[in-house]
Amino acid sequence: MIVSKIKLKKIALSAGADQVGITTAEPLLYMKGRLEKRRKEKRITPFEESYITRRLYPAPLLQGTRSIITVAAPYAPPELPGLKGTAEPAGKVARCARSLDYHLLVEDLCRRIVEKLKLEIKPIFEYRILCDRSPLLERELARNSGLGLIGENCTLINSTYGSYTALGTILVNIELEPDQPGKSPCQKCGKCREVCPTGALTEPYTIDPQLCLSYLTQAPGIIPRPMRSLMGRHIYGCDICQENCPHNKDVASSPFPEMAFSYFPAEPLLLPFLRITQKEFKTTVGLTSAGWRGKTTLQRNAVIALGNIKDPVAEQPLAAMLENDPRKIIRLHAAWSLGRIKTKKSLFALDKSFQNDPDTEVKTEAKIALEGQ
Repeated sequence: MIVSKIKLKKIALSAGADQVGITTAEPLLYMKGRLEKRRKEKRITPFEESYITRRLYPAPLLQGTRSIITVAAPYAPPELPGLKGTAEPAGKVARCARSLDYHLLVEDLCRRIVEKLKLEIKPIFEYRILCDRSPLLERELARNSGLGLIGENCTLINSTYGSYTALGTILVNIELEPDQPGKSPCQKCGKCREVCPTGALTEPYTIDPQLCLSYLTQAPGIIPRPMRSLMGRHIYGCDICQENCPHNKDVASSPFPEMAFSYFPAEPLLLPFLRITQKEFKTTVGLTSAGWRGKTTLQRNAVIALGNIKDPVAEQPLAAMLENDPRKIIRLHAAWSLGRIKTKKSLFALDKSFQNDPDTEVKTEAKIALEGQ
């Protein structure tokens, strides 16, 4: 028996999901050449599956997979006013990381769909829910399911919510009537590529993740020196290409109330963020999709943002971190930021670090900052 897509979508809507599509479990063999090109050009990040075959074949993830249900859930909260009334340095957080972790929303939606589908389908079927951590090409599956088109900035553009959606997939071992891929094309206006501050969108539908601010703010370790000034005030993610996409104008707000509450402000004050305790982090930022990166990585980004803002008010806390913080990654980037502020006190702190820091890389960073490179 083939379950009709009309029936499936009624079930999904009753579960709270209004953007649901269906595609087959056929391997995405036509994507193999593109993935090989990405690997050859070293455009694969540590966050994604490195084995190409695992990205193309759904079957190994669930024995007997016959159909794939895709879900697009809007995470975008209402736009909040910026901190125009304060002179304190503030960072920037992408929409996807401001409210409750969207993984929880998507996985809950998928579970509700499955539970309702179980009431309609006999015998009981096997399934597997995947969200973000899937090796599969989720955006391509969503495109094949009719949930949208891929834009020049490599995001899935949904007709209702634009590109501000999180995707989930449900593998099932029953046959569902598939949807047709969407037909509304990206406008190909090139605005996303024009506004990218790092040139990460090297050509239409091609992104170099090593240059993308969204990736850089999540990447572990030391941020390459040439990229730090390009990070601006971003401490998690980047929405610049999406904010300038005409498809994202007048999109619908998320219907999920849990997405309206902000645990990580759009423009968090940076100096208090440097002092946040692990307990405070866990009960605020830790509840968002940014929480997985941990306090140290996000504080590293906040330190870089202060160097880009160049406000002398950050001089004392940065100097204190450079001298006392046990984390090498924080001290190193604090040295860079103090070199950007360039006051007498910041230069004194840098000289002291160059003389006394136990780590060679931190000492080198302090020396370069002192020399003004």
